Amino acid sequence: MAAPLVIPFFIPHQGCPHVCIFCNQRLIAGQTAKERSFNSEAERLSAVIHTYLQFKKNRDPVELAFFGGNFLGLETSRIFALLKAVQPWIRQGQIHSIRCSTRPDTVTGQVLDLARPFGLETVELGVQSMDDRVLALAERGHTSADTRNAMALLKKNGLKTGVQVMVGLPGDDDCGAVRTAQALAELGPDLARIYPLLVLDGSRLAQWYRSGRYVPLSLDQAVDQTKKMVTIFRGAGVSVARLGLQATQMMEDAGQMIAGPWHPAFGHLVLSALMFDQACEKIDRLLQGPAKKGTPGNRCNLVIQVNPKSLSRLQGDRKTNLDRLAQRYPGLSFSIERVETLDSQQVHAHILNGSNEDGL
Repeated sequence: MAAPLVIPFFIPHQGCPHVCIFCNQRLIAGQTAKERSFNSEAERLSAVIHTYLQFKKNRDPVELAFFGGNFLGLETSRIFALLKAVQPWIRQGQIHSIRCSTRPDTVTGQVLDLARPFGLETVELGVQSMDDRVLALAERGHTSADTRNAMALLKKNGLKTGVQVMVGLPGDDDCGAVRTAQALAELGPDLARIYPLLVLDGSRLAQWYRSGRYVPLSLDQAVDQTKKMVTIFRGAGVSVARLGLQATQMMEDAGQMIAGPWHPAFGHLVLSALMFDQACEKIDRLLQGPAKKGTPGNRCNLVIQVNPKSLSRLQGDRKTNLDRLAQRYPGLSFSIERVETLDSQQVHAHILNGSNEDGL
């Protein structure tokens, strides 16, 4: 089954009344020469849609997504113009729905009444944290209460909801990240995105970093915090749509992204860490029985089963998970079995010990 096609249209920083400490408006709002070549925003939107639909193939449904800014905080006339510009493709059945990202404090009944009839089905909230002290330090300009109110209003209007959060914000810590995930999971969003905070040159956070006021998370710390949040979201039935920022030229430029836990495959690192934990849990349970423990004359052979699509996650980045398993369980020899019927998020394990076989 082919994945849905999401057509992203970026309105960087626009509609946002605040400049958070981690935001560099110049970098984020800058347009490429190609974008400046269009006579109008509607013309640029049409070009983006046309480009993506050329490569649609059998992907279905198709969703137009207004990302990068505070969509519902734009002037009403501009919201109307952008939504109206999508309608020809919706009427022709080429685009099936619209989503947008926005700040929690700009979700109102009036703006939803405007947008819903045009096919808006999903609204993602830039929550970042559910700790009001952390939000104040980041100068977000909204509170956790705004997020709760926005979620309630979106659900009342029958819209799907998403939440976008950050790890590594000033004043936040491991426990705070967990509390944010727990508070959001209780609100029942349909999806979540988790991003590690990066230090962009020209932001106030960059000044804090250079003065020693802010110390970014290490990559390992960011992976660990994100892993815990993913576990909470998954446990509550919340789909985790993305982990980490997309690789862009800006992220590869040390003159623009000056510090922070950047990795082009951040999501893979998190999912690999989760799979390692799951494998260890299964192995530890198997080894509880004395008959299953390896002895000098009776070495245990352990088979880990995984869906072929998740093999790289089990192995870890540069096969570090396999090295860590060998170090943690020196009395075991490991082999991997690919099982198509297994869920891609799950691993199973069984031990072959002489004529005995037990598994989880």
